[in-house]
Amino acid sequence: MKVAITYHEDFGRDGFSVLKERIRPSFEALMESGVVDGIDVQVFKPSPAPIELVRRAHTSSHMESMETDPYRDVAILSAGSVMMASELVATGQAESAFAYTGTAGHHASRGSAWGFCYFNDVAITILRLKELGLKRILIVDVDPHFGDGTRDFFGNDPDVFHINFHSGTGEKHDPAKNNYDIGLGFGASDEKFLGALRSSLELAKDFDFQIAFVIFGHDSHQDDYGGFNLTFDAYPRMAQMIKQTVGDKGLVYVLSGGSCVHVAKQVIPDVVRVLAGRWPS
Repeated sequence: MKVAITYHEDFGRDGFSVLKERIRPSFEALMESGVVDGIDVQVFKPSPAPIELVRRAHTSSHMESMETDPYRDVAILSAGSVMMASELVATGQAESAFAYTGTAGHHASRGSAWGFCYFNDVAITILRLKELGLKRILIVDVDPHFGDGTRDFFGNDPDVFHINFHSGTGEKHDPAKNNYDIGLGFGASDEKFLGALRSSLELAKDFDFQIAFVIFGHDSHQDDYGGFNLTFDAYPRMAQMIKQTVGDKGLVYVLSGGSCVHVAKQVIPDVVRVLAGRWPS
């Protein structure tokens, strides 16, 4: 199949309060869009991530602190959604995937959690991908908030190429460790963002990655709560640019920040259309 969608109704019911209202409406909009045909684009229901992998990713003190947290279970289910989507891509069952989540992940470090993030869904998933034999990973974080948790996991791992967009200022490149922080400032426009994305993806072309993640925060939209000022036009253009760079290596979108229902209802179906090859050329 071309695209696998991983979705669980608990994300919209039990997800973090700021994030959850967009889940069911955006999924319904996706289903009504006609792009999900049950053949080239299919929906799968995830299970919670194996707790042993969550424990391997995070410190024992963090695991203990999360035992009574009301978002613990939906966060583990969110990690399971990312894991299922990635396994479908890594094993060749799908060319790409879009993973719904009920909590975000990129602010969760080994030993701490903040910003609606409790467990680092991508870091947990990469542990599983390494069990499957994958070694080199590309992460493109387009959420306008700095992905500090992901950097905590992979900042010293040159086999993970981490492009980290944020609404701060300045750029910091560390080619030896494959860490690239790109501050676009508050209110970045479509053209500023897409130009920076194009340049950063050029840096990744010589990195022989085996699978790519996009940490997809639509809080970058001008109507949402993040620091960018993107319009609806930016999201399919972004997806096309990333898809072209990744080629046939496998691509997984991971839902991150964003709260506006009307934004999610448009940008998620638009991204899936691009992944499915159904966006007008």
